[in-house]
Amino acid sequence: MAYSLRKITLELQEEMIQLNQFVIDLSNEPENLKRDTHIEGCFIRMVVCWEVFVEEYFLRCMCKAKTKRNYILKPKGVASRNTSEAFKKINKHRRDREKDYTDWLDTNTLQQRINDLFRKNSRIQNICESPDKLFELKIIRNAIAHRSASAIAKFEKHVKDQMGYLSSLNPTMASLLIQKKRNSDALIFTLLSNYFIGLAIRLTR
Repeated sequence: MAYSLRKITLELQEEMIQLNQFVIDLSNEPENLKRDTHIEGCFIRMVVCWEVFVEEYFLRCMCKAKTKRNYILKPKGVASRNTSEAFKKINKHRRDREKDYTDWLDTNTLQQRINDLFRKNSRIQNICESPDKLFELKIIRNAIAHRSASAIAKFEKHVKDQMGYLSSLNPTMASLLIQKKRNSDALIFTLLSNYFIGLAIRLTR
């Protein structure tokens, strides 16, 4: 029996839409430590949501998974009997899914994993359709988590490249995340989250 992909897609959509609205509301508040901490926390939560979705999606497709339109996704070799068996195949050193961590944002590792288990024309290949977006998630996550000058400088450069300007001379991480694109109401945060919502829908429809 094939796993359904509907539930994990809906859960991702619902949570990211809530995060979007929360960040939009926060973007209208004066800059302060509490606001900035909440915005950064929302971003970390968005990254976790995506990683949880990708892991669940990947493991289900290693067994057999049914899309919204009843298309069956499966690996190129022998399908795993269940997600627990699939989990052990992709990471022999990670014994407990609830305690240990697998990085689903490293494009090279993820692409190799996909190539090893799925055909070149498989829909699963689309997880890595935009390496720049995955790289962007990593840059911002690292800048928030590590607070290094290098990580923050990389994110500032990325914002300049994407938006064409910085909203202030010494922007905080939160102010960069809620910077608006010129001639648009779109925030860096919502641009990213909406992209990953759309990708999840395309992967599972």
